[in-house]
Amino acid sequence: MEHVRIDISQDLDGDAVVHACFDLSPDEIAAAAHAVAATTGERFRMTDLSSDDVLELRELTALTDELGELTGGASTVVLKPARLSALRDAVIAFVESREQAEWIREEDRQPLALLREMLFPLEQLGAEATRAALSPLEHRSHG
Repeated sequence: MEHVRIDISQDLDGDAVVHACFDLSPDEIAAAAHAVAATTGERFRMTDLSSDDVLELRELTALTDELGELTGGASTVVLKPARLSALRDAVIAFVESREQAEWIREEDRQPLALLREMLFPLEQLGAEATRAALSPLEHRSHG
């Protein structure tokens, strides 16, 4: 995870739009997509979903699709704070569940190693993106 930054721009109405931007290698992109897909599958195996569950499933599915579209070489990932939080939460769930398990599937080994290194930067970026979304003018003047 390199070139981590917060971008604040304005929409057509003049309101602040906050994006978290960072570069990932192809292996990191694949690991993140694997974690989101695995976490989504594990989290939503139940048959009865609440409306909140449906919204979360929809967000995670969109995130999986977005990561899947990043192909060939390192790519810049651009996420709104809410989607970054979904990514961070999925990565945390993936890493914690694999570390607590008595065994690990072979296809989880490489993503787990890469995602462990991404946990702290994702948490830091998530906190910064949330602060920027709550106070974009203050963040822009100090950032």
